[in-house]
Amino acid sequence: MTSDHRKPSTSSKSSSSEKTKIFLIVVLVLALCGGVAAAAYGFMSPDGSNPLSPANEEQKKQEAEFTNANTGSCITWTPANNGTNTNFTTVDCAQPHRFEVSAREDLSQYPTSEFGEDSAIPNLERQQQLTSQLCVGPTMSYLNGKLDPEGRYTISPILPPANSWDAGDRTMLCGVMVQDAQGRSVETTGLAAEQDQSAALPADTCVRADGDATVEVPCDQDHSWQVVSVVNLAEKFPDAWPTPEQQNEHLNEVCTEAARAYLGGDDQLYESTLTPFWTTLKQQSWDAGSRNVNCAVTFGHPGGGFAVLNGDVRQGFTIDGAAPEKRQKRPPLKNAPAAQPAP
Repeated sequence: MTSDHRKPSTSSKSSSSEKTKIFLIVVLVLALCGGVAAAAYGFMSPDGSNPLSPANEEQKKQEAEFTNANTGSCITWTPANNGTNTNFTTVDCAQPHRFEVSAREDLSQYPTSEFGEDSAIPNLERQQQLTSQLCVGPTMSYLNGKLDPEGRYTISPILPPANSWDAGDRTMLCGVMVQDAQGRSVETTGLAAEQDQSAALPADTCVRADGDATVEVPCDQDHSWQVVSVVNLAEKFPDAWPTPEQQNEHLNEVCTEAARAYLGGDDQLYESTLTPFWTTLKQQSWDAGSRNVNCAVTFGHPGGGFAVLNGDVRQGFTIDGAAPEKRQKRPPLKNAPAAQPAP
């Protein structure tokens, strides 16, 4: 998610006074959400280390697949709970995969004796340094310069299987992958350069703001907001990048309507005490080809910060450990949209 989050104040139609109120709350929300950001260009090795299993029965197959993988290859494997991985194989990029190769680097040509005959496989810290030094340039070239620094993909390395390394193979595969909040590989399909790289999540996803990061969590765990829809900004803005003001004006209406539909109508949104909320795209993300943003519902404390939600907002849920406060009855809204069933 980007650091530029916005939300309107209520679910009712905006009068001129309400527009002023919404503007003030938009300013306030900067303090609420300003600390939520995604790091630019993550340099992480898959699953925290080499994904190739040292299991004997997998060894020859993995060595062959690793040797044959080249620029444009897509690779997948099967992770296990014990940290080992099996079924390392090259697949068509249209199929689910965990890694897309952008370049092959020969560490034996590195201008030091660091990776000599008896050297050990570099640790995670050194892998991150090598990724920054050797993988970023070729990967950006491979992607024609289009990598969303706040998007789903990270630049990552894969090193040879342990037995191959011991036998002298010093190849490092550079590439891109999608990772979860714990750095574990996530399956994706298609070539990265042809995808919308935005970090927008599917509807029904619950997200916890965790320091400067956002973490996808089950809705029965504490979280900060729940996604109600994905919006493709290109449908409204087919040409140039829309400014934050343009995005906010558009998403104020779109996300309020999405929240009403998700919860079953305007009355349900009002009684939930939740507030429509959305993400926006910075120009660098737009220039990289990202177009999707999220509409969500959340509850913000007046002094700043997110309340802790727990449970699916369409069912029984709590706000900071308590049921939503009862709201005063209000007259029916004029021209209010008809209630729609929740998905």
